[in-house]
Amino acid sequence: MDATLPGILLTGASGFVGRNFIKAAGGSFRLFCVARRSMEEAGVQPEANLRWIQVDIADRDKLLANSQRLRDHGGIDYVVNLAGYYDFTNQEHPEYVRTNVWGTRNMLDLAKELHVKRFIFASSQAACRFGVTVDEQTAPDAPIPYARSKRKGEELIHEYAQWVPGAIVRIAAVFSDWCEYPPLYTMLNNWCSGKVLESHILAGRGRSAIPYIHVHDLVQLFLRILDKSNELEKICVFNGGPDGAVSHLELFNVATQFYYNAPRKPFFTPRWLLKPMVLARYVLCHLQGKEPFERLWMLDYIDQQLVADSARTRDHLDWKVTPRKTIIRRLVFLVENMKKNPELWRSWNEAMLVKTAYRPQLLLHDRLCEALTNARDDMVDAITTQLTTRSATAPAMAARDTGPDRETAGAATDLQAVSSTVARSHAKLLYQLIVTVLRTRNRPMMQQYAHTISFLPLSSGFTNKLISHSLFVMGEHLIEQFRSHFEFKKQPVKADDYITMTIHMAIDQIEDQIELARRQSPLLREELRKTPPPADNRRLEAVIVQLEELCNDAMAAHSWTSPMIRE
Repeated sequence: MDATLPGILLTGASGFVGRNFIKAAGGSFRLFCVARRSMEEAGVQPEANLRWIQVDIADRDKLLANSQRLRDHGGIDYVVNLAGYYDFTNQEHPEYVRTNVWGTRNMLDLAKELHVKRFIFASSQAACRFGVTVDEQTAPDAPIPYARSKRKGEELIHEYAQWVPGAIVRIAAVFSDWCEYPPLYTMLNNWCSGKVLESHILAGRGRSAIPYIHVHDLVQLFLRILDKSNELEKICVFNGGPDGAVSHLELFNVATQFYYNAPRKPFFTPRWLLKPMVLARYVLCHLQGKEPFERLWMLDYIDQQLVADSARTRDHLDWKVTPRKTIIRRLVFLVENMKKNPELWRSWNEAMLVKTAYRPQLLLHDRLCEALTNARDDMVDAITTQLTTRSATAPAMAARDTGPDRETAGAATDLQAVSSTVARSHAKLLYQLIVTVLRTRNRPMMQQYAHTISFLPLSSGFTNKLISHSLFVMGEHLIEQFRSHFEFKKQPVKADDYITMTIHMAIDQIEDQIELARRQSPLLREELRKTPPPADNRRLEAVIVQLEELCNDAMAAHSWTSPMIRE
């Protein structure tokens, strides 16, 4: 990482706003991204100045355990806390307290420990009551559960301001050129469906209105706060959106004009008629095994308005929304994307409708990696014994889907021909590779090490199938051990998959590298075959040490380069 760049600890990095923040800030900051999903799940690409920490901010111990690692990578200057829970049920949910309140407190404690210069907290204009003009001094006193959790979060920012300067950003409804805002997505789908009734319906008189902000403008607001942080007060509140509000009728007129190339007449539907319609859709969706977006509580907000006044934000930050990115101007892009790429439009937006409050696979993953690490020495000893004993390896070789060919059958003989220290280092190297890839969640790293490790047996006089066979035996041994482990009995299939998928990936990539070398460097391979077995384990231990360092750091997305590759 470039130590000259300021460091940002970003939570909610796998979310809609988080991913866009990474794209905008990547070249100017060292980014330490916290999320419950992996980089691959979030679709974030590795970069030199980006580190990914897969942890739940409500898990205090695991979160604070990253403190020293963050210091080792140059420290943190700012925290941008985007993590938060919200659903459209309007019901109490434990995650409102666990993530939005406890998680925020945990992040503030970590920020206090790291002596950050500014803590940016993502609040919401929806935390304020409808019917009043929302400015930077408006109380966040809306009665819904989400609003209460955000109010408590804001109170924590004020409480910690004596140690950590804070900036509260009350965000408007965030959208992109692909929509990604569920209420707007649902309305556009209905209005542009072509259905006789649904494509004309507007609730009430169509006067329901809220402010909207394009995700690009919101990210620029965050960056502006960071840029002017030294000029700001210890605690400040900003409105993350434009002045005013945009009504459903305005959205309907513009969207249908773009979609149908002709004006459409709305059917203004009173609340008393909407209630049975919402109930009917609820029943129909449940019969189909689906969750409807429309809920009865939403009827209370028909023709209600949340109007914003962001004058203080503009004055303090010299910032304003981009005129061409207002919702009315940008609707043409949303409608065009809906028409031209309906499958992509649907997949991006349907994903926004699904809220996962709890990720059991994250807990399972952490427990599995912890168990693998703690049991390494015992596991390596057992696997080494199994690999070097002919009778023990025979059943595993017979089960190999490719059949016990001559090279595979010679794997045990190869290991018996070297010292016990070398044989153990061989098993330890492969074991550490599996643990490191699991812990860092960086499976692409496997390909790089596959290239390195695939040449080790060749340059040691071993047969080609030694590593593949060793990994196969190792996978069988690990699965057998963990199936009886009390923590994994409830989810044996997932635990098996974590190990099996990684083992199979390692075997396939190593064999791909061997096949590639066979075609591209036949003379080199022939020379390596003549090399006698190693007298010591120094070369193997060199790669093991590097893998241990990766595992101890446990932050993905590093540009790791094995020194063995250069050799």
